[in-house]
Amino acid sequence: MKYLLILIILIPLKTISCSAFFSDGQTKYFAKNFDWGSGQGYIIKNVSGQKKFAYGLRGLNQANWTSKYGSTTFNQIGKEFPYGGMNEKGLVVEQLWMAESMYQDNKNQTLSELEWIQYQLDNYSTIDEVILNINNLTIKPIVTIHYFIADRNGNSAVIDFVEGSTIVNKKQGLNQVITNETLINSVKYFELNKTKIDKDSRTHFDRYCQIKNSLSNTEIENPNQAFEILNNSSENKVNYKTYWTIVYDLSNLRIYFKSFDNINVKEFILSEINFDPNSMLEASKINQDYFKLENYTFETNKTLFTTSIKMMNLKMDEELGAIHQMTPNQNRIDKIYQNNYIDLTIIFYSKSAKGNIYFTLMNGEESFNKRRGIKSGLLPIQKTENKKIIYGVPKGEFALACYQDTNLDKKIDTKIFGIPKNYGFSGNKRGFFGTPPKYKDAKIDFITDTEIIIKIK
Repeated sequence: MKYLLILIILIPLKTISCSAFFSDGQTKYFAKNFDWGSGQGYIIKNVSGQKKFAYGLRGLNQANWTSKYGSTTFNQIGKEFPYGGMNEKGLVVEQLWMAESMYQDNKNQTLSELEWIQYQLDNYSTIDEVILNINNLTIKPIVTIHYFIADRNGNSAVIDFVEGSTIVNKKQGLNQVITNETLINSVKYFELNKTKIDKDSRTHFDRYCQIKNSLSNTEIENPNQAFEILNNSSENKVNYKTYWTIVYDLSNLRIYFKSFDNINVKEFILSEINFDPNSMLEASKINQDYFKLENYTFETNKTLFTTSIKMMNLKMDEELGAIHQMTPNQNRIDKIYQNNYIDLTIIFYSKSAKGNIYFTLMNGEESFNKRRGIKSGLLPIQKTENKKIIYGVPKGEFALACYQDTNLDKKIDTKIFGIPKNYGFSGNKRGFFGTPPKYKDAKIDFITDTEIIIKIK
């Protein structure tokens, strides 16, 4: 009864948002809002002809390659972990947060979700090349995202990762839009709501509709129009806002950008940048008044790297990670990360195949008794058996609680006398009349990658 309700109410769900679109007009524009909790960062020049290994965050079978093309990327975690960018051939690769992403295991060499971006920019010139080689590597993520790619030929595609399968949706028509839901679900929502678009909402689906509707009524002829469309769907909260807005002109290999901390639009041209293998490692601050490539030092990179991983509360080898980003030509293993994190696979069984499953992981008995989760989420379902992978769970002792919201009212369903139903705990135990089980019956020791089954009833 009230004890379970308290537990469920306190499940924290953090909403992260970004928005992006591609417009295939006379000039081809790709535009993105980067919404996050901080806005520091650099635009980094990446040279061609550089031998690289993926950083050893997972396992021992890291991907390795030699960069064919130079690129400029927008970085907040340091070199080799870009949030997005464009290479000298006009290929753009960007990422947006996606809670439900579950990556395909191709049983081959691995790399992290952000290194995947740099790999594509280093190796390919068109989206067809990216798609042709999409399963040549396996993504082992720290956080879950999906990708949006485009090229100078006027092609674009959204790459989603659904239930362990890679789903590629190429652009149909003159534009393509994506936020933080799968493309197929966003398109369905738009078709149902295109005559009643909520222009003030900032949900993932409503931002998709806002931008899609704006593109249907406007041909993008200059960067200012792209900035205006994204501005209408931007965020501005106290601790969370649209920190960067980037407009890529693929036709002319120009990049325009502005930031919350410096609203003046800056621009630069890729053809004017020296990407030769022996050229100096350079970068430009995103938040300064101008774009100017200057010497990019180890100390600058380490500051970016350590600041970001502390903000995300990650345990990593800060010195080794910073060294690897500056000289990625060796296979380095981050034993601190590997010794502290595992992946948790959860199989949810439920009686009905509708609604959402809310879940939270509680670390230790004290957190369990205080109903305080450290990792939480929402899983939309259309089946009675559903799989969720939580990547990067700290090793330790945990308990999991969940409930199924069948009627989408964000509340736990109840039976007679208000007794809860459609809920479950790890260990598949429960107390009397809807109360939680004892911690000793629900706890699980996470030492290696783990799979658990939760029966919702």
